[in-house]
Amino acid sequence: MTERAALTRIGLRAAALAVVLVVLAVVHVRRPPTLCVLRAATGVPCPFCGGTTAAVDVGHGRFAAALAASPLAVAMVLAWPAIGVIRAPGWWWRHRSRLLLAVLAVLALAEIWQLHRFGLVGR
Repeated sequence: MTERAALTRIGLRAAALAVVLVVLAVVHVRRPPTLCVLRAATGVPCPFCGGTTAAVDVGHGRFAAALAASPLAVAMVLAWPAIGVIRAPGWWWRHRSRLLLAVLAVLALAEIWQLHRFGLVGR
């Protein structure tokens, strides 16, 4: 893929993402108190809890509130346009154990954030 095609693809994805975020912010769909099965069953949030709230907050331009709801969701939303277009360096993929460790560390930090946000730890 040429550099121009890659930039075009990233730009189109970013534009589509912006439209989705604005639509989420504008449309007031009645939704259940939680979409998270783990939280609904146990009361314990998962690392991805707050994702919908964060997306709606970004659509409203409330970036601090979005980060407070779910830093992981905000990071995923920001990274999405480039996923599959920009490739990680080869050395990153050669060390799959490091990649797995990095993913697990991010998920653990996101879970700790959610537990703190819901007042289950650190208060």
